[in-house]
Amino acid sequence: MRDKHTHRKFLIPGRPTLCVMIKSRVTSEIIRDIRLALEEGCDAFGLQMESMLPECRTETDFCDIFNAMEDKPAYVTNYRRGNTKSAADDEYLAKELITALECGGDLIDIRADMFYPTSSEITYNRAAVEKQIRFIEEVHKLGGQVIMSSHVLKFIKTDEVLEIAREQRRRGADIAKIVTAADTESELLENLRISTCLKDKLGIPSLFLCGGSASRKHRLLGPLLGSDIYLVVQESADSPEGQPKLKDAKRLLLMMNYENIPGEKNI
Repeated sequence: MRDKHTHRKFLIPGRPTLCVMIKSRVTSEIIRDIRLALEEGCDAFGLQMESMLPECRTETDFCDIFNAMEDKPAYVTNYRRGNTKSAADDEYLAKELITALECGGDLIDIRADMFYPTSSEITYNRAAVEKQIRFIEEVHKLGGQVIMSSHVLKFIKTDEVLEIAREQRRRGADIAKIVTAADTESELLENLRISTCLKDKLGIPSLFLCGGSASRKHRLLGPLLGSDIYLVVQESADSPEGQPKLKDAKRLLLMMNYENIPGEKNI
């Protein structure tokens, strides 16, 4: 039985962490997906709470889900759903995140526009930022870690990405997460340079992703150049967002001579 009060460190030292994203809607299917990924071999799981049916977002369900992950750490997102775009709605989403943390989650995703929604998911509203900082302090007091995310969803250059990431760090994030876009080869190359720049200059771990037509290439190559996490899907899962398959990411890590790849005998 997993001790829900003992939180696991999320990142694997020395190589990108293989995190299998789970976005099934009901608890039984989530647990099924977790067991399949455990058989394949992974480092961690990402529970996309916003995809779950409301009746499944209970303490009992969360405990069952995190127990199924055995000793693997859990990354938990709880993004806005549909028309959920107000600061009051964010208060409710924050409470759900704390419930998940108390039931066994380890790394909590806090958007950089939480409590003051913006189109680029980064706010500089003083009251909202102070509330984010207090929320991050609460997560830390409970033993969890925080990844702060900004889904910019458009191409931006290195300096702007670094500025956002440094602001996330200033607010107390343990990991900075930024999602931009790349639709041309030049934009892809710039994004690959950004992955390296974040590794060299940020001072905390990062997860840098992009959407667009070059998304899959960047998601495969970015962790080899600097991003600290592979967001992947289990072999039989659909990957509409360009997320790599778990086995593909593991093959790349083996080709780059990384060691201690989970389940590498089955690759």
